[in-house]
Amino acid sequence: MKLAIHASVLALALQTASAGTINYIHIKKDAITRIDTEENNDEYFQGIHVYLDGKLCKILDTTATEADLIKMSSDKQYLVLYNGYLEMKELKACDKVMKLSGQTTGTIDDMNKEKDFLVEQAEDSSPGPCQRLSIRHISSKQVVDIPAGAFFTASKSSINLADSASFSPDGQYLALSTSHFSCRKGSYPGVYDTRTWKKVEFTTPDVDARCDDLFPNLPPPSRVQQPVCVEPGAV
Repeated sequence: MKLAIHASVLALALQTASAGTINYIHIKKDAITRIDTEENNDEYFQGIHVYLDGKLCKILDTTATEADLIKMSSDKQYLVLYNGYLEMKELKACDKVMKLSGQTTGTIDDMNKEKDFLVEQAEDSSPGPCQRLSIRHISSKQVVDIPAGAFFTASKSSINLADSASFSPDGQYLALSTSHFSCRKGSYPGVYDTRTWKKVEFTTPDVDARCDDLFPNLPPPSRVQQPVCVEPGAV
């Protein structure tokens, strides 16, 4: 039986760092180099100024106050702005002004163009260190159907660190914790194969190195886990 996982995936929330309205984003060679909260001097434009390799594009009807929620997708194909995104191909072709390429309801953790996947923190998640995730197809915005229980185990707990989920650059794997991902047997919240949605567990001595190789976009994680997000009644 299949079950849409809109409300059944447990992951970690981002800690946000508000420091005023963000008006300028600078990108060079597909990497964000600077985010500025300086005052917008253009009184006739309300939105974000994006400088891509020195070329300015104004993004209409877009606001952001939290720098932590502005990021490049793991495959470098999207600029993520909280719950909206710009496709880099469109941004590179921008002639002075453009609108968002798309928008969703929850906070976007990551996207992958080749697999047509978007992972977001579910809009109806309760505040706190743990958030439910929703995985959608970018093109249709439909929630991906995943075998029931593939990610969520009530007796397990998450880890005490602000975090988010991330795809591997090729989109074939999903780490539910970017700072504590692990392919060790019994690890939680773990790494999953997006082709089968089965958990990835290696048993060879080089398990950590093999797991790190799946995510060249992420720094080596911590392997220390601390239980903090236990479901009510869980043992």
